Amino acid sequence: MQNRVGRWLLLLGALGFAVLGQFYFARKPDNFWDGVVFYTVAVFCFLLLVRPAGGEVAAQARSRSCWSATSAVRTLFVVTALSMGGLVTIRSARLSETLAGGGSAWPVFWMWISAMALYLAAFTGLPHHAISRWSGTRAAGEQLPARAAPHAAHPSPLGRAREWLAVNGWELGLLFWLLLGALLLRAWRIDVIPWTLGGDEGSQGLWARDVLANRLPNMFDLGWLSVPNMSFYWQAAWFKLVGDGVVGLRLPWAVVGVLTVLGTYLLVRELFDRSLAFLTAFLLATYHFHIHYSRLGSNQVADPLFMVWALYFLVLGWRREVAGAVKAQMGPRWSWALSGLIAGLGFYFYAGSRQVLVIMLAVLVWAALTDRDFLPRQMSNLLVLLGGFLVSVGPMALLALRDPANFNARVNAVGIFQSGWLEREMGVTGRSAASLLGEQLRKAFLAFNFYKDRVSWYGPRTIPLMDFFASILFVFGLAASIARMLKWRYAVFVIWFVVVIVLGGALTENPPSSQSLVSSAVPAVFFVAIALRKLAAALRDLLRWPELGRHAIAVALAAVLAFISVRFYFGDYQASWVYGNANAEVATRVGYYLRDLGPGWEEYFFGVPRMYADFGSTPFIARGVPLIDVWDPLDGPPSLADSGLKKVFIFLPERLEELKWVRQAYPGGVEEPVHRIDIDEPASDELPLLFVAYRVE
Repeated sequence: MQNRVGRWLLLLGALGFAVLGQFYFARKPDNFWDGVVFYTVAVFCFLLLVRPAGGEVAAQARSRSCWSATSAVRTLFVVTALSMGGLVTIRSARLSETLAGGGSAWPVFWMWISAMALYLAAFTGLPHHAISRWSGTRAAGEQLPARAAPHAAHPSPLGRAREWLAVNGWELGLLFWLLLGALLLRAWRIDVIPWTLGGDEGSQGLWARDVLANRLPNMFDLGWLSVPNMSFYWQAAWFKLVGDGVVGLRLPWAVVGVLTVLGTYLLVRELFDRSLAFLTAFLLATYHFHIHYSRLGSNQVADPLFMVWALYFLVLGWRREVAGAVKAQMGPRWSWALSGLIAGLGFYFYAGSRQVLVIMLAVLVWAALTDRDFLPRQMSNLLVLLGGFLVSVGPMALLALRDPANFNARVNAVGIFQSGWLEREMGVTGRSAASLLGEQLRKAFLAFNFYKDRVSWYGPRTIPLMDFFASILFVFGLAASIARMLKWRYAVFVIWFVVVIVLGGALTENPPSSQSLVSSAVPAVFFVAIALRKLAAALRDLLRWPELGRHAIAVALAAVLAFISVRFYFGDYQASWVYGNANAEVATRVGYYLRDLGPGWEEYFFGVPRMYADFGSTPFIARGVPLIDVWDPLDGPPSLADSGLKKVFIFLPERLEELKWVRQAYPGGVEEPVHRIDIDEPASDELPLLFVAYRVE
């Protein structure tokens, strides 16, 4: 009885102090350290509440994978794949000469794909079974099936599939509906939510159109803002599939977001269990932060995709090796190989995807430090991982060696050391490097529950990256996971979170900047799920409910969090018009205005120095319309060359006085004020004025 009373007090204390801490974070930012103290007490109470009653001992059998009697064939596959990968790397360095001579980069690309496929095939069971059948040989300890009754001991593939569906069909069905819901949240009205098309979205779309027009023939090179061209090739493939409009621009990244939800489910299921996997995947599917970046035509949302799948296949091989399952004889090898391949592929998209290599190295180092047998037992698997990484990353690695300044341009622009920011701030403020670094770390680590996003990529004005209640659970779950760091299944998510927060947050300018922290969404919702489950278990024990009660509590709380998150994103956030900033909103509106005019027009834009006519959103939407900046303010009627096209003059409000000179030079035109659009309501003059158009036919 006393124990139950004590646990009730701990529960109330944890929740009460956490609410106080988050209240000070949200409402009294000047009293920051009061919030920290309250949160510290809350975390202490929470850890006491959920501490295990006894030690958790897992007895695991270990067995080593063997190469089998066909190791020579497998070695041939590996050597061939590595050789092809090296050849692709060399050829990629000479592609500029090949393309200048009228050649094509596609043979090198398909050779690269073939090298990765061959390397992966070397570690699957397919070559082993085929060679055994062809040669009549068998691996040590393997018995060839008897001819008399082959189906008695080995059911047909269809029979095995039926057995699997009978046991796991419900899980597959539930996962299907979860992923369908995730897709709907990311693809519903994707062309108008968010209505503003960001300038970087438009620019990436223009580069993808260049791929289709064969103006970007080298997929192994760098393009716009030093982004790898492979990202634009991925975008261009979707343009060919669904068209090169806004839907085609954004839809592939919505699919990437859904695949990240699937990878999150599989990773948590492999490390923990199905119930926690569903809980985590559901929270990610409905998380406004991840939904937002999945709805943009930009490649930042690929960061968590590569991270979650590389870690999943790493864990898949690792877990099966440790568990000593029968199928682990072949499973771990291909899993390690695929993990390395995916880690290398991340280098061909947003710069943040390179963090997957750092995270994997950190996880492996942690494993070596906490398990003295790890390196001897896994050395061959680590070599397989390294080989896969080298095969896939080769061309980009060579480019990084040949042109490090271009390859690291984005990192050099925003890194506090590379850009000289830290040195400048020390000189301006007189503060020490330690003080400034401490502030950077604080801003980055508290991005989910205190500091608000500072960039127009997302930038919700009213909340940090999590709402009030999710922030509390996030802190609890993070604390519980750190307390269990010696169990590497928790360490995987803690390391993932810390690496992204440090590299993408603390060591970059202006933290927290959400576009650099997208991949932290996965471990963040995992911490929320951990806290939900442990709180639900504590409540079930206190209320003496059956086991079903724990699941009911967790599901109910998750549903509430999901409702708050989805309602915020599609409601308050969209109504705030903060995405993309004011210039992106104007450029988007100008683009649609010019597109609706039809062919035969040219635009003269009076927006300098605030913005320019070729702001990425406008040329992407108003494709083919000549866009001309009027740089100097007019002091008399302009005299423009006759291009044979109809003219439309676009004036931002601050240069509207110059309209009188244009009207004198071109009388009889149509003047039209253009206001902010409301996608669900008719046009209204009460909405903010974006620009004034003057059309002359």
